[in-house]
Amino acid sequence: MAGNGRNAVEFAESGRTYSPHEAVLEASRCLMCEEPPCNDGCPAGVDVRRFVRKIRFGNFRGAARLIRRANLMVGICGRVCPQEILCMENCTRGNLDSPIDIAGLQRFAGDVELGELAPLPELPSGRSEKVAVLGAGPAGLGAAAELAKQGFRVEVFEKSDLMGGVLSRGIPPYRLERPLVESELAYVKRLGVQVHLGRSEKDARGLLDSGLDAVVIGVGLYRPYTVGLPGEDLTGVFVASDFLEEVARGGEPEVGDSVVVIGGGNVAVDAAMTALRLGASRVHLCSLESFEELPAFRSEVEAAMSEGVELHPRTRPLAIVGDGGRVSAYEGVGITWKEPGLLVPSNAVDVPGTEFRLVATSVIEAIGQGVLDRYEGIDTDQRGLISVDSDTMATSMPGVFAAGDVVSGGATAVQAYAEGKRAAEGVVAYLERRGGAGPEADSGGEASGDGGDRR
Repeated sequence: MAGNGRNAVEFAESGRTYSPHEAVLEASRCLMCEEPPCNDGCPAGVDVRRFVRKIRFGNFRGAARLIRRANLMVGICGRVCPQEILCMENCTRGNLDSPIDIAGLQRFAGDVELGELAPLPELPSGRSEKVAVLGAGPAGLGAAAELAKQGFRVEVFEKSDLMGGVLSRGIPPYRLERPLVESELAYVKRLGVQVHLGRSEKDARGLLDSGLDAVVIGVGLYRPYTVGLPGEDLTGVFVASDFLEEVARGGEPEVGDSVVVIGGGNVAVDAAMTALRLGASRVHLCSLESFEELPAFRSEVEAAMSEGVELHPRTRPLAIVGDGGRVSAYEGVGITWKEPGLLVPSNAVDVPGTEFRLVATSVIEAIGQGVLDRYEGIDTDQRGLISVDSDTMATSMPGVFAAGDVVSGGATAVQAYAEGKRAAEGVVAYLERRGGAGPEADSGGEASGDGGDRR
């Protein structure tokens, strides 16, 4: 589609990386707690205190390599991981003044040594087991990397033509630049993982029957939800996942001057901020939730508001109005909750007299996504999410494990990655119980150089 006069500056990555001197100063604020609570807040198992200490004493590459042992997405998570509600929330220094900027320090470390240049661990040999990983997003890559580091032969099947899942197709370039993602994902291939792009595999039983020893399902959610409003077929109506993917691939969707985004999560905020960068002069974010109830991270909401996004909380969409086949307005109404704390549409009650209309040239629906593919013979819940054992990530089908959004229904990239690692550990335990792991495989964790840093 035609562009809106976007320029490279508008889509430049926000934020900046510390200089070496600044990084050392920030790391020096760390209290080096005997039992660091920040470590407990990292789903991926990064030893936060140790990597901060390495930066404090100028060992920048050592810090990057320490992080990468637990989480190969060093620079990526330094940019998109919600540390304010994870490791930084637990930081003891926050009781004195402000928490250590763990996110900024991780971003610095990742930029010092990109994944395509990072040295590989010593990979064990002698394992013949083959594992298929379905999906090349954070969960799938977390599983694939852990299994490859322990000597397994790993093949990843990704239905898209891009690796990375949401990292490549869903996070806007102002938050995460594509070259950085490609650099970090290159590390996975360097571990010996075979990646098959443009290939969808849904028959887990068939993969096992073909000679594979285990399967990990780590796919994302690809069925976008829509509200079901009158006017959704008008030109200028988008679903957020398609909208953000087009932008991530370098496209410039025509959004016009006034944009309405429906939703209150992080994807809705990303869509709103992206619409501004595409040239919209007014962007409205309309959510069922109040400001305090928004599921989006507070820092992201405040950043959006500081850039001019107008928030319309506790409102419900009524209709999208058109003129000549194109969006011309959005209609909504104020709501209250029948039952406090139950933040779902069925619990909303319209408040008489609060109806409103906003001029709109486009409307973006960002109300979530669901499961697209089903896997025969594997138990799921009512929403189609795969049921797993929370410790091993094993499904109801022996030899098949699952992790990430297809299990959780949607979480952060680092949480999906951590689940992928847990699934890999489940695979190892399963094969050892089955009798398929030999002596060399049993020592694989030590040979990889990960030691106690993996968990």
